[in-house]
Amino acid sequence: MDTALPSSWRRARYVVAAVLCLLTMLGTLPLRELLDLANIVMIFLLTVFVAAVWLGRGPAVMAAFLAVALFDFFFVPPHLSFAVADGQYLVTFAVMLAVGLITSHLGALLSERTTEAQSREHETRALYQLARDLGGALTVGQVADITQHFLATVDMEGTVLVADTQREIASFHEYGGHHLNDLEQGFARSAYERRTIVETDTLAGMGVAIVFLPLVAPAHVLGVLALAPRTDDVDHVRSLRPLLEAVASLLAITLERLHYAEAAQSSELQVSAERLRTSILSSLSHDLRTPLTSLVGLADTLVQRQPPLDEGAIETAGIIRDQAHAMHHLMSNLLEMARLQAGAVTLNKEWQPFDEVVGSSARLLTGLLAHRKLEIGLSRNLPLVHFDAVLLERVLCNLLENAAKYSPPEARIQVIAGTREEWLEVSIGNDGPGFPAARIDHVFDPFARGEREPAVAGTGLGLAICKAIIEAHGGTIVAENRPGGACVRFTLPLGTPPAMEEEATP
Repeated sequence: MDTALPSSWRRARYVVAAVLCLLTMLGTLPLRELLDLANIVMIFLLTVFVAAVWLGRGPAVMAAFLAVALFDFFFVPPHLSFAVADGQYLVTFAVMLAVGLITSHLGALLSERTTEAQSREHETRALYQLARDLGGALTVGQVADITQHFLATVDMEGTVLVADTQREIASFHEYGGHHLNDLEQGFARSAYERRTIVETDTLAGMGVAIVFLPLVAPAHVLGVLALAPRTDDVDHVRSLRPLLEAVASLLAITLERLHYAEAAQSSELQVSAERLRTSILSSLSHDLRTPLTSLVGLADTLVQRQPPLDEGAIETAGIIRDQAHAMHHLMSNLLEMARLQAGAVTLNKEWQPFDEVVGSSARLLTGLLAHRKLEIGLSRNLPLVHFDAVLLERVLCNLLENAAKYSPPEARIQVIAGTREEWLEVSIGNDGPGFPAARIDHVFDPFARGEREPAVAGTGLGLAICKAIIEAHGGTIVAENRPGGACVRFTLPLGTPPAMEEEATP
């Protein structure tokens, strides 16, 4: 308790204790002939107890010795002398001193415990108010303002440093308080990286931070609280350390709440935007497929009309038909992508040979692959695989179509399939320019193209559809460059095929 008081008051307490003893002597001196000495001793002990409760342990001990001396000098015969005529008074002095010391100790202890309880109650109320105010904060700036207001009540100034996790080297955004210099930034960085409290030599009264408390959340460290005292009483600052640590803990919890609230809001907005985009794509693609089908049919009718039209009209009708087919393919991709992102596709998985899907995909793209060298390399004795044949055929068609689009005529296209551990691994590669290295990680995103302005027609949905279908099967798909071209490789889980029943021989 003594260390929390100003030094001037600590010295004044001893003077007050001496004055109380002198006033007690002056008050009881006229009663010396009327009261028994035992009663006067009790009055002096009461003074010692009052000094212990009000002034503390040190002044109470001094008051106990001074009370014995005054009692001996003014009340024990011979008066006005420290000589003792009767030796029994020595026992009185000893008992008086012992009782005074014990009383002063117990009284001071009671006073200290009472002061500590009141201080803790005040701190608890203040922390509760701080937690309630921080609970309503919506921005880091508001958090810093609330913290500044609270620290002002304990003669402190604080600067909230929020770590910038986007950078490799620790850097902070400062809120409130004063701007930290390079030295203080170094102390803050040390507290942040080591997750420990850093104290420096005091420079109080100059607005320089001397205590740096890391804002440690359950998941990670969010920043640092830099504190600067407004007075030169360092002991007072150290006595507040438990309170300041509690403030740092509340700050960390609040900042983490704001972080997760911002992340949740961003995620919700992203989900809403994605849902809206999927709904628009599904509606547009579904509504446009019917008129496109009619357009293809009318173009075919014009081409096959009898008697035939002139060559210019037939050529124009053929172009209309081809463009309508391309638009129909685009609408199919859009609808398929919308269905996959909405999770509205149910896999019709069966145990079947993979080579049949490869053959059917190659036959569907006979015209597109006519000027390419298609090489198919399938391992012998490929096991049955559990997959949806229609969707996997779509994957192979999209990958083969991409390989043909981004390779020159007469280039080689390879389809290689084999097993590795518990996976079926399939690679589709071509001899061409390959994927741009800077965009290879985004080629599976919807509407992403290998180049920003490619000469090849397309919308960038083919690989996105492939990724959605493969992941729905529990597999993985990656794009990579190889010497002389590009390659897309995907895997499917093998599982355990059902046992084949042998036909009975007659």
